[in-house]
Amino acid sequence: MKRLGVLDGLRGIAVLLVLWYHVWETTFLSAPWPWLEFVPETGFVGVHLFFFLSGFVIVYPFARSAWGAGTQPTWRSFAARRFWKIVPSYVLSIAVAYAIGYAPQVSMTGNDWVKDVGTHLLFIHTWWPGTYGGINGVLWTLAVEVEFYLLFPLIWWCFKRAPWLTFAGMLVTALLWRQGLAHCCYTTLFGQWEENLPGYLDIFGFGMLSAYLWTRYVSKAEGARSRAIGTAVAIAGFALLAWLLTSMYDYRHADQWSSVWQIDYRGALGLAFAIVALGSLAGAAWWKALLSNPVLTFLATISYNLYLYPQIVLREMVWHHVPPSGADDQHYDPTWQVRFTYLAFAITIACSAAVTYAFERPIIRKAGH
Repeated sequence: MKRLGVLDGLRGIAVLLVLWYHVWETTFLSAPWPWLEFVPETGFVGVHLFFFLSGFVIVYPFARSAWGAGTQPTWRSFAARRFWKIVPSYVLSIAVAYAIGYAPQVSMTGNDWVKDVGTHLLFIHTWWPGTYGGINGVLWTLAVEVEFYLLFPLIWWCFKRAPWLTFAGMLVTALLWRQGLAHCCYTTLFGQWEENLPGYLDIFGFGMLSAYLWTRYVSKAEGARSRAIGTAVAIAGFALLAWLLTSMYDYRHADQWSSVWQIDYRGALGLAFAIVALGSLAGAAWWKALLSNPVLTFLATISYNLYLYPQIVLREMVWHHVPPSGADDQHYDPTWQVRFTYLAFAITIACSAAVTYAFERPIIRKAGH
C-alpha cells in the first residue's frame, strides 16, 4: 500500500505542537512574535490532530478494500500491528517513570502503584480522577486510542454499510457527550470526562470520513487544475485552523477555557483537519514536498516517543536545575526561559529518537510489522 507522506508531515506538525505546548507550560515563554502567541498555548490541539490521523490511517486499508483496490486486512493483523506499535513503548515509558522516581512524585492515589499500574495496563486509567493523570500525565490519550481500537471492528461494520450515517452518529454522540457533561458535571469532573473517548468520536470520525472521501473520490482527480485546487483548499484549511485556535485563545481568561470552547467547536477542528489533509493529499508536488520534508518526517517517525517523554524530561530538568537560574522564580528569568526551551527541545528529541531507533523500531521489525 502506497504511503501517504503528507500524513507523516501532519503527524510531525502535531507532535511539534504538543512538545511546544509542554515546554510553554514549564517556562511560560511566549512565541517570538505576538501574532503567534496563540500557538504554544493551544498546542495541545496536536493531540486532536493525532486522533484525526489515527481515524484516517486505521480506516484507510479497509476503505481501499471496500471502495478501491486491495484486500481487507485481517482483524488478527490489525490487532497485532496496533499491539506492537503501542504497547511495548508504552510499558517502557511506565517503567522509566518509576525507575527514575517520577511516577511517585505525580501519583494522585497515595502512591498506590498497584492501582496506578493496573489501570494503566488495562487502559482504563481515565475512568477515575485518582488515576487519570498518574504515572505520566500524557498517557490519558493512549486510553482513548486503545478504546477506539477495541470499538473499531463494530464502527467499521457500520461505516462500511453507511459511511455518512455512521459519521453523523459519531458526530452527534460526541457533541451530546460534551454538552451533557457541561450541564451535569461542570464544577466536578467535566474537564476530565470530556477527555474520554466519547468526547473525541467526532475527531476520529472526521479522520475516517477523510479516508473514505480520499479513497472513493479525491484520489481519482487528476491534472494541474485539480492539484492547484487541492493546494488552495489545503491552505484554506490551515487558515481555518488558525482562526479556530485564535478563537479558542480568546477564551483563555475564562474558567476551564479550552474545555468550554470545545463543547460546541471541537468538531470544527476535525473539519479543519479534514480540509487540510484532503487538500494536501490532492495538492501540487511542491506543497506535498513542503509538508513531507525531512524534518517533519523525522519528527513523525519518533512522534510516539516524542509524545510519551516530554513531561518526564521537562520535570526532571526543573527538579535538577538544568539549566540553573539565579532568580527566585525562574519564570521571571528571561535568560533561563530561552536556555531551557532550547535545551528541552534538544534533550527531548534526542531521548525520543534513541528510544525509537534502539527499542521501538527493532521490536516492530522483529514482530514483522
